[in-house]
Amino acid sequence: MSTEHALSLLAATISLIVDRPWILLPVAVVVLVCSVLDSPAGGACPSRDSRRAFTAAERREAFERAGLQCEHKSILWRRCTNTPTQGDHIYPWSKGGRTAMSNQQTLCPFHNSRKSGSVPTRMYILRLQQRRRRYFPDDTSPLVEWRPGAAP
Repeated sequence: MSTEHALSLLAATISLIVDRPWILLPVAVVVLVCSVLDSPAGGACPSRDSRRAFTAAERREAFERAGLQCEHKSILWRRCTNTPTQGDHIYPWSKGGRTAMSNQQTLCPFHNSRKSGSVPTRMYILRLQQRRRRYFPDDTSPLVEWRPGAAP
């Protein structure tokens, strides 16, 4: 193929795209589908904490900090009164959340299964930190630190 022929083909392609921009829609869809298929399954994070589960001692300490009460609170109602049995990653481990006390909340089985692997909203975290100021011991930070490398 000559250089002249290649340039004329390129010019024709560019004019086609300028005249009919919708023609790029299938290309955009293919690129999007390929990028989704190429991503890790389930939105998994490649830089996960090496430790998945909280230890029994960490869960027990979290239960005591929370006053042996589930830490879930709906927007309009009071805090759940059920006894917590599970230490939950506030920011999910599968999405890169650390297995650290500052990223653990105590939940009853119902609220833990309901939350599952969802990422909490900024408002949820702010409300949780505010509630924790009321019942956490004075020497314990109520802040949620979930990022790798953040202080425990």
